[in-house]
Amino acid sequence: MKKISIILLLFPVFVMLSQEGNTEQINTLKAQITRAEGGEKLTLLDSLTRLTLYNLEYNYDSIVKVTIDLAIKEQNYNIAAAQTGDLIFYLVNRRRQFEEGLQLFKATLDRNWHITDSLSLATLYGSGADSFLESGFAEESIQYYETAERLYLKFKDSVAYGNIKGFKAYALSRIGEFAAASREYQKALSVFIKKEDYLNIIKLRIGLSILYSQNRFYEEAEKEYLVIDSLSIKVEDYGAHLANLGNMAYDYAAQGKYKKSIACHKRRLNVLEKYPELNFFEPLTYQELAVDYIATDSLENARLYIQKLKSLITNDPENYNLKDLYTKAETLLFLSEGELDKAEVSANKLLALREGISDYEFTMEVYEMLYKIYNAKNDEQKALKYLESFINIKDSIESVQKARALSYYQTLYETEKRDAKITSQNAEITILNTENRLNQQYMFFGGVGLLAVFLIIYLVRSRRFAQKRQELQAQFSQDLLKGQEEERSRLARELHDSVGQKLMLLSKTTKKLGNENAEQLASSTLEEVRSISRGLHPSNLERLGLTMAINALVYDINANTELFFTENIENVDNLLSKESELHVYRIIQESLSNIVKHAEAKAVKLDIQKEPTKVTLSINDNGKGFDITSKQKSISLGIKTLFERARIIDAYIDLQSTIGKGTKLTVSIPINHG
Repeated sequence: MKKISIILLLFPVFVMLSQEGNTEQINTLKAQITRAEGGEKLTLLDSLTRLTLYNLEYNYDSIVKVTIDLAIKEQNYNIAAAQTGDLIFYLVNRRRQFEEGLQLFKATLDRNWHITDSLSLATLYGSGADSFLESGFAEESIQYYETAERLYLKFKDSVAYGNIKGFKAYALSRIGEFAAASREYQKALSVFIKKEDYLNIIKLRIGLSILYSQNRFYEEAEKEYLVIDSLSIKVEDYGAHLANLGNMAYDYAAQGKYKKSIACHKRRLNVLEKYPELNFFEPLTYQELAVDYIATDSLENARLYIQKLKSLITNDPENYNLKDLYTKAETLLFLSEGELDKAEVSANKLLALREGISDYEFTMEVYEMLYKIYNAKNDEQKALKYLESFINIKDSIESVQKARALSYYQTLYETEKRDAKITSQNAEITILNTENRLNQQYMFFGGVGLLAVFLIIYLVRSRRFAQKRQELQAQFSQDLLKGQEEERSRLARELHDSVGQKLMLLSKTTKKLGNENAEQLASSTLEEVRSISRGLHPSNLERLGLTMAINALVYDINANTELFFTENIENVDNLLSKESELHVYRIIQESLSNIVKHAEAKAVKLDIQKEPTKVTLSINDNGKGFDITSKQKSISLGIKTLFERARIIDAYIDLQSTIGKGTKLTVSIPINHG
């Protein structure tokens, strides 16, 4: 059983659009082209290709090749690049001719055309990245997606930019970079949520659901499936609807919930009856239904769908994918029926069909079949051989999945541990305050019986003591914050220099040994360690300066939440001391974190301005707010920390909040302090 990727989702869109081409307009263009020459003919051909790309009734392949040849002859390399990008896209995403698309892209790059149009170049690189990805070179595809991403951003095409982000996320997930993939999906989603582009929202949510499923977070994946299910029906995107049902069925079957899996496939067949143009979903649906029925001992039903698969092969005998699907279902049926000789022949045929293709989960399934076949035949030697091979692949795959899950839960654990530590520190501060108040009371009551002169001395000393206590308390708070930052910095360095270096060495060692699974695990773990290290200590502050670090922080929160940000951030680099810059960064970080966690806000405005003597920052949200007066005594440690950080850098801080009307934080930092 296979997941439907977000790349494959493009195909059903084309099928539905194929009926929408304007036949009259196409025929008119063809007539005009026969009479035109040179640049005029090229312009007409360029228009014609864009119509025929989405219309199956016309020979797009021939038209686009003529267009590219004429563009090269006319030295119009912008049109040549754009048309080549469209042709690669057509080969990869419609014809599924991945190798042809990849070779065309490489050959085009070797030509070194002088291309001045960002959009044409972006089209070429985006399609070229698809060709690398679908040819099995996911890691290589990422650099081309990033190039296309920058070009679309330059051209200010937010839809294309969001799409490329989604494809890059899918490529990252293919190489096991799941944390990075998740971030890219969220960034892409933020683009389309703002535009209320539901078709692209559905596509990206499918990518996220696959990401969760790959890591066996089935509960999170199911939540995405249910949203996609209702949304795809609402907007009548039945290609995505069918893909989502298949992915949902895949997860149910993986958990042994075969009745639910069968129900999903039956729903797919009902949709296919209404929309026969989407019939390329039929073979996979028939095969997965057969497999589910075999797993539930409903062999008669299984035979029915295997026969349907066989009839499809009769109509298309050269179709490799059909043979693959049919042979797997047939092998399982023979094994279930006790036809061991037939099952053996069929299983070996299955391995031959997949020779040279790296699909570890598929190979593992076939090895398991062969083990069961030879075990039933009492051929212990062969049974043991395939059992060992099956277990090795299974353990390798599961170890990677467990490591990913461990990393996920480790992150949650560290967060809870950190929060618990802060709570403990808050309790210690409260105890110190209580002890100081008790000492004051003892001194006061001890002085009541003394003479007036001693009373005066006591009052003077009490005042001095209170001042000293305040100074000690302030120093304690400063030392506490300083200690926190030093500890964070130390942990970040240890993670980077010690653990990070060892993981990097391990990654290189496993690469030399040729153990791809261990290499992937080491690289994934290394990236997670680096991510934790960056969270502990804001390295951006040192590398990029305060202004860029704040921009990066806002961009990251904007991409990973549904908050709508409005920001006006002036350059305030080198106006404050390094210590002050760190406290300002932490104030903004803590404030935005509080908004994300507690405010239930929809929008946030961040404003940072420099004046002759001070830097002023304000953070305003439209969240639920709170009553400052009633909560003054029980105000959270996070808010206390904001005030303490402001006091350390001699800044004035003002917090205003009204229930139902949001919260505004204003901080004025004197420049002469730095």
